Amino acid sequence: MSWASSRVGLRAKIVKTFHSHSSTCVYGSALVGREGVVVAVLRNGTTALVKLDDDPHDLPLGVQRWPLRWDDLDLKEPIGVASPPAYMTGWSKTGPTVELHAVDANTKVAVCSSPAEPLPMCGWSVTFSPEAPRACRKCVALISGS
Repeated sequence: MSWASSRVGLRAKIVKTFHSHSSTCVYGSALVGREGVVVAVLRNGTTALVKLDDDPHDLPLGVQRWPLRWDDLDLKEPIGVASPPAYMTGWSKTGPTVELHAVDANTKVAVCSSPAEPLPMCGWSVTFSPEAPRACRKCVALISGS
């Protein structure tokens, strides 16, 4: 396990934004002093994705997850991290219709056996939601046991 990946789950306080990407530095005055949890490691271990504790309405642009360099963070003791979701979201397209599937992590085959491309977002995968309007009925039935 690398140094960076062992930091997932640690509490983090933003002490500066000097070393982070310029798109994050722009909001430095609004981010410094806020706390959150390291939820992922990005850019070959050089950057932490921090999910802030604040309500999205109180954060710049309503964004709760911010990519920050390790040097801009004060890391604290680990907290209990929820286990990863059982299924990630994958998608397939038939004609003009896009369908969302339940996919096991690191696979390209849905629970219903359909081929499904992963749906990554900033280095992490979107959790499958059976309530999504375009959720595959077969996947929903299989994971709910119906």
